[in-house]
Amino acid sequence: MIWIHRNYKRGFDHISKAEMLALGLEQVSERFFTGQTFDLSISAYAGFSVEEISRGTSPEEAILNFKADIPSPYRMEKLTKTRRAGSFSYAMFAEKHLGGEIRAADPASIILVFTPDQTTWIAGFLTEKEESIIEKMEEITERTCVSLSSQAALALVNLAPGEPIVDPCCGTGLIPLASLLRKKKTFTADNNYKMLRMARLNRDLLGLDIEIPYKNALEPWLENGCLVSDFPADRSWNSNRKDISLELFKAWIPHIKSFCIILPCRVLESLPGNIKITDKINFTADRVIIIGTVK
Repeated sequence: MIWIHRNYKRGFDHISKAEMLALGLEQVSERFFTGQTFDLSISAYAGFSVEEISRGTSPEEAILNFKADIPSPYRMEKLTKTRRAGSFSYAMFAEKHLGGEIRAADPASIILVFTPDQTTWIAGFLTEKEESIIEKMEEITERTCVSLSSQAALALVNLAPGEPIVDPCCGTGLIPLASLLRKKKTFTADNNYKMLRMARLNRDLLGLDIEIPYKNALEPWLENGCLVSDFPADRSWNSNRKDISLELFKAWIPHIKSFCIILPCRVLESLPGNIKITDKINFTADRVIIIGTVK
């Protein structure tokens, strides 16, 4: 069994929880999810995983029940609520009963002791997130100024109920680039030349191969895809309509099979009846993620 600890920014609890569940995990506490297997590199919000080795009614009992050979030197850590820190007392206890050598810096292995339910204590090998999609995306996000973060973009891709992924107004490219890094079939475009330049630059910086052309988002150009997009929030974006995001969504509905999109909360009561919404996820104070299929 593997325990996954999610690490979300304040205010993004709902989307991080939705992503964990979408990736096949079961929630067991506020921060912990569990499952048999999990790829940390593809997750937007998972911070680390722990392969469970032993259990006990106390941290000392969990350490005493530790049957695996500990790669030495090792470091013992404890998790209190959301704070993880080295534990000298646990390390001394482990050294006494299990042998080996403890070392705070540059250990060969890290052992975490924690209690997800405030009753059962678990000890296991800890694995940090390394060489993840988020790390690659962060190479470009400092160069862009957008409302959508790399974590949210990847979470949207992970929540998407189908393929190929299509984002008709990609902005700086975070969603299609995250999709490509997830090795999903992806199509994208935009009708803002400034955004296109930034998206193409970000594509080249990541070394990805995708065409990002100029196209009118209000004129659908792909059939049977999964619409994944953070629609423009400006009501007057190339249009006199009151809510361009709603008009964009309506334009694409006849041409898609499924969707995972961000919409302003103000348009939810005006959504058409020929869609089936399977999930609504609070995103920000005035925006919501809706996921579903077309009837």
